[in-house]
Amino acid sequence: MMRNQRSNHNLSQFFNLTYLSGLLVSTLAVGVAVRGLPAIAQPEPKLPRQVSAVSAPAATLPDGVYLYGQSPKPEQIGKGYFVFEVNRGKVVGALYMPRSSFDCAAGSFKGNQLALTVVNSYDHSTNPFNIALERSSNVAATGGGSEKVGLQGLHRISSISQNDYRILNTCKADLQKRSNLLKLSNPKV
Repeated sequence: MMRNQRSNHNLSQFFNLTYLSGLLVSTLAVGVAVRGLPAIAQPEPKLPRQVSAVSAPAATLPDGVYLYGQSPKPEQIGKGYFVFEVNRGKVVGALYMPRSSFDCAAGSFKGNQLALTVVNSYDHSTNPFNIALERSSNVAATGGGSEKVGLQGLHRISSISQNDYRILNTCKADLQKRSNLLKLSNPKV
């Protein structure tokens, strides 16, 4: 329970917005202090929530588009959201608050976490950010035992808006462009 409270606290800091010099400055995934906030990336969990005799494979979500938020309802002012697409274990998405800027993120599932690199929308710096994954089994309901994976401390939201898709597509294009620029600047010899 304490770990879950700590995770929620870190997520609250993650989506915290601060006014600085009259500008709205996003503190998304910033490891330096704006107002004395600690670094946001969470340490790798020591033990999975469910312990078994055999090591469980890395948790992942099926391919598709997802929306998670601090609130179970979309578009709540002051709440943070993460819209993302999973494609063969790779993740591309955006972290945002309604009526504010958004930061693009890319990464993959590693162990019991989603390991992301977040690109700051203001200065284009990159910062690591990890979101712990939750696993829950539903053996009785399915007979065979299926496992659901979710993002710890966040609610899955089934309705994805046109604006969510617009933000996601902007990040996919931006991250693809950044990837192409890296390939051009670092050609293989």
